[in-house]
Amino acid sequence: MERQEKAELVERLTEEALHALPEPLASAAQELLITVSQQTGADLYGEFLGLPKGTEPGLGEPPPEITIYAEALVTDFPDVESLRREVRRTLVHEIGHYLGLSEQDLHARDLE
Repeated sequence: MERQEKAELVERLTEEALHALPEPLASAAQELLITVSQQTGADLYGEFLGLPKGTEPGLGEPPPEITIYAEALVTDFPDVESLRREVRRTLVHEIGHYLGLSEQDLHARDLE
């Protein structure tokens, strides 16, 4: 599968996951810039950048953003069903960071 095809598949699966999110995750996701990157995130499937919800931004603070790393996901989850599950899991995990959940909180919710 070509790099562009991988990114397009992960973009489609990310859109599917976004449309299926329950509240309050769906509302939180609407407040975020969510992108799929063809670049590698080292050993990351996704990354939240910015301030958590409810934090007062300083001047020049960029908006909160989630990046989903297509290459890492497709490499580690080669079949579409496992990829679909991991894209959703990654998206929910990163939205959890936006909502202020720590890695320990996410682990306790089985969203590590």
